[in-house]
Amino acid sequence: MSNFTVNGVYSYSSSNIYSYLGRVPLNSRKLEEAFDEFNITPTGSVDDLKKLERAMYAEYSEQVQSQIANQNGKEIAPWAGLCAQIGVKATGDYEKDYAAFNDAIRLLSQSAIDGQAMAYFAGLKTEAYKVFEQPNDTKEPITYEVFQAQFLR
Repeated sequence: MSNFTVNGVYSYSSSNIYSYLGRVPLNSRKLEEAFDEFNITPTGSVDDLKKLERAMYAEYSEQVQSQIANQNGKEIAPWAGLCAQIGVKATGDYEKDYAAFNDAIRLLSQSAIDGQAMAYFAGLKTEAYKVFEQPNDTKEPITYEVFQAQFLR
């Protein structure tokens, strides 16, 4: 079992992190970034991890509700959610979006240094093949586990 130190002061055990977040970050800096991302001030208590999990789930729920509202309100590109996962804003233009996605995923894959990140990007490539090759199919929403991974990889 290892400990993760946040802000050079507060320590969290990997078992507690896993218990509350369902995964363990690569390093202390990633945990610190997750706290910063969700404006949670660390105190060293497991309550911090509970707050982080609730904040992550709340944001995830908000994104899902937004996706549902967008799908019900107007036609969006089926690949928009997939592109957003890697920081590419879909324009709705198939050719431009497909090229931008491929460029971004190639760069991200080259910078992946661990097996988990490589597997994640490989999964996105597989999903992209399905979404971009069959643009009329509906894309499955992102899972909460994948959402969590975005903040803790």
